[in-house]
Amino acid sequence: MKTRTQAKIRAWLGYGLGGLSAFLLVLPLIWVISTSLRPLSEVTSTPPMLFPRSITFKAYVDLWSAAPFDAYILNSVVISLATALIALAFSISAAYAFARFRFPGSTALLMLVVMSQMLPGSSILIPLFQVIRNLGLLDTRTGMVLIYTGFAIPFCTWLLNGYFRAIPEELEQAALIDGCSRLQFLWRILLPLAAPAVVAVGTFAFLLSWNEFLFAFVFTKSKALTIPVGLRSAFLGQYVNKYDQLFAASLIFSLPPIALFVSLQRFFVQGLTAGAVKE
Repeated sequence: MKTRTQAKIRAWLGYGLGGLSAFLLVLPLIWVISTSLRPLSEVTSTPPMLFPRSITFKAYVDLWSAAPFDAYILNSVVISLATALIALAFSISAAYAFARFRFPGSTALLMLVVMSQMLPGSSILIPLFQVIRNLGLLDTRTGMVLIYTGFAIPFCTWLLNGYFRAIPEELEQAALIDGCSRLQFLWRILLPLAAPAVVAVGTFAFLLSWNEFLFAFVFTKSKALTIPVGLRSAFLGQYVNKYDQLFAASLIFSLPPIALFVSLQRFFVQGLTAGAVKE
């Protein structure tokens, strides 16, 4: 009986701590939703309130006229999708080469690719700005895609390399004997088998460019503004801060990544786990 009681106590403690942790994780989202649904007078009230006294959707209506929000969304979608597709194309090719071909310096080159992720983005901000300016790509979608792709390819290559190495080479040898070229093997056999990893790295590349602020703030001014920079410039000013519209726009901005992750969660978790531990 004593053992059973102790087991129940441990279970309740575990559920309690788990529930508290889940609540703390969801609390910022609750605060965003609550702030977007309350009048501006309640947003700036002291002390702050978690739940509004009155609910209004005025912020969701006014934000479309306060800034070219549709243009921000279009820029973010185009840049993020292009980054994901281009990063996948290059990282799949590079990861397959590292996993299947042996050449002098391959291990050192792969380690160099991985180590490039250790550099903070701010350390290369100035030279990268000079390069983009000299190419005439400031404030363009093309320039932002090139920047984000350069940051996404190393991690995507490393992750896919671990997954490709886990696929037996005998499968490729059998396909080659049957008359399949390497390109056909990569497209028809390897990629379907590596679908979880491909989805994982594609999601990573998409979210990388979707949420990024620093480079978008430095390299864009008006034509290629993405949502993170657009929110700052439209709703935060020197004299007036439209917090209700800012939180409403932030909630809309967070919906595509949430929907993407929820719909692809099984592939995303499986791809990250397999690519991280298999050789």
